[in-house]
Amino acid sequence: MKILVPVDGSDYSMKALQKAKELGEFYKAELTLLTVIDSGRFVSVDFKQDMINASIEAGQELLHKSALTLEGYPHGVKTTYRMGDIANEIIAMAEDNKFDLVVMGSRGLGVFTRALLGGVSHKVVTHVNTSVFVVK
Repeated sequence: MKILVPVDGSDYSMKALQKAKELGEFYKAELTLLTVIDSGRFVSVDFKQDMINASIEAGQELLHKSALTLEGYPHGVKTTYRMGDIANEIIAMAEDNKFDLVVMGSRGLGVFTRALLGGVSHKVVTHVNTSVFVVK
């Protein structure tokens, strides 16, 4: 079994990470931690590549810290990042890699984006073909 866990550093995603660990231990599942760098926010920035590089570095640090909270997890932990629309990248990752479950927080860091787009978790639940466990 494979579980995908999108993380963004918010309290909700950290709670989701802990729930994924519990579920993973029960089902003996490999966990994959994913962070998505929202490349859409860099469209009109003059120093776009510097911003992207800084975001990638921050994403890798977030993944490293998140993986450390799973130290000793017996069924395997992988980390990866993607760039693009957050919900679309989570959906693509879940479906392309045939994950059995996505465990994610009900809210993330992007308050403005959530209000504008209706929420990443809502979009994922609505459009992904994989089961989703949403942690409040």
